[in-house]
Amino acid sequence: MKKLWITVALAALAACAGTSSNKGQQASATTVSDADLGRLAQGQMGPVSEARQFLGSARDEQARARLHLQEVQHESQLATADAQSAKADADRAAVQAKVANESRDPGHLEQARVMKMQADARKRAADARADYAKKVASARQASLAAADQQIAFGEARLERAKLLSLQQANVPAAGKYDMAKFNGRVSDTQKSFDQALQKARDQESQAMAAQQAWSDAQRQAQAQAVPTGAPTGTGSTAPSDTTAVPTGTGSVNPPR
Repeated sequence: MKKLWITVALAALAACAGTSSNKGQQASATTVSDADLGRLAQGQMGPVSEARQFLGSARDEQARARLHLQEVQHESQLATADAQSAKADADRAAVQAKVANESRDPGHLEQARVMKMQADARKRAADARADYAKKVASARQASLAAADQQIAFGEARLERAKLLSLQQANVPAAGKYDMAKFNGRVSDTQKSFDQALQKARDQESQAMAAQQAWSDAQRQAQAQAVPTGAPTGTGSTAPSDTTAVPTGTGSVNPPR
């Protein structure tokens, strides 16, 4: 049994090594060396400069996506606090209901009914906030994943631009590269970026819908918290646009 386990482990390591090697070879096959790029004059670097600008914008978007993700980390904690507060309301309502059932006093029974109604509304609002917290975090994570894929796409475009510049300048070193492989890398990373961006948009829509549901539930809880005409307030801040998810990565429909 021990020998079998060792054999399986070695086979797994070999497979991982092979996969890593293949990835390294693929990257090498679609990367222009600095030495070859250095053969170009500044005036021959037009495509490279454009691709670098796109990649720079993608990196800026990645940084913003990371910041947006950090900004919503506290939302889960606030949702937990709301849930705890709603549970406390439910516990108080249960105690009042027990007292009312024992006394059968009409005033106590009415108070128990109102407290139960208010506690239920608070719980619905707390549940809605928890759902929003979960979905907005997923949306921000999806936006960051799309930004990461945009970086990969930008890097692929940059390497292709380097080779294109070599070809346009008739540099002999361009002949040792296969443009078809560079185009394939750009196509693959473009596809991955498009898929990640669509997922981010879908997650964003779900988060916005959850935010609206929380807002509605919060208003209902506030309306039932006190008698009509009296000031409202349940202790939980109503959702605002400041917690809305980002609209997606900054470079939508980038040039091929």
